[in-house]
Amino acid sequence: MKRLLVVTAVVLLLIAPVRAGDVGSTFGALSTARTIPSGDRLINVRVGVADITSVAGVFGFGFSRTGDARLKIGVIDDSGFKTSFSLGADAKWQLMSMGKNRADSGGPAGSAPFDLAVGPLLEWFKVDFENNPTFESQSVLQLGLAATGSFPVQLNKGGDLTPYGRLDARIEWVSMNAAAGATPAGDQDDSQLALGLNLGVAWRPARSSVVLYGELQLDGNDGLFLGLDYLF
Repeated sequence: MKRLLVVTAVVLLLIAPVRAGDVGSTFGALSTARTIPSGDRLINVRVGVADITSVAGVFGFGFSRTGDARLKIGVIDDSGFKTSFSLGADAKWQLMSMGKNRADSGGPAGSAPFDLAVGPLLEWFKVDFENNPTFESQSVLQLGLAATGSFPVQLNKGGDLTPYGRLDARIEWVSMNAAAGATPAGDQDDSQLALGLNLGVAWRPARSSVVLYGELQLDGNDGLFLGLDYLF
């Protein structure tokens, strides 16, 4: 436990100076390191109560023994801009597994101390500002890599509880479109390196295809994300 606290503190210290001014994800992570079994599909609904309020739907599918992908679409809102849409996608490959029970469902076998997966992520949105005399709209493109670790715990009454964490590094491209007649006139484009940290817990009831999530996100769009998976 002491080692975990030290690692968490170091990660937060590393993120603090980099994330100043970051835009952040409007989707959160809401996924453990374990991938969707090959051939199965997943529907997820999620709500973000963060700096940017969001509601999103996700479709995921397992495309190999150790890989899955997710497509995302959301509605975002904030006091400074009109309600808009966000689009995203990510993929994940599970590199480490805690035990043979995962191999029985199609993933990697092993006796690692925790599950570990890595993969790319992509997100884009454009918003129109309200009552902004300088800029009319803003578009944001984010592209990066993420590592997810999780530790599933079997419950005595069935089901499991899985603490998880995701650390991502990404490039954010931000384009600001100037309002007509703005002074100084002209569009502005910028790019920056950003880091994000998501910490959460997933709960799967016994004999259920549903998983419930609760998660804290620290990446520029800080807040609480809640979600529900349905696997079929």
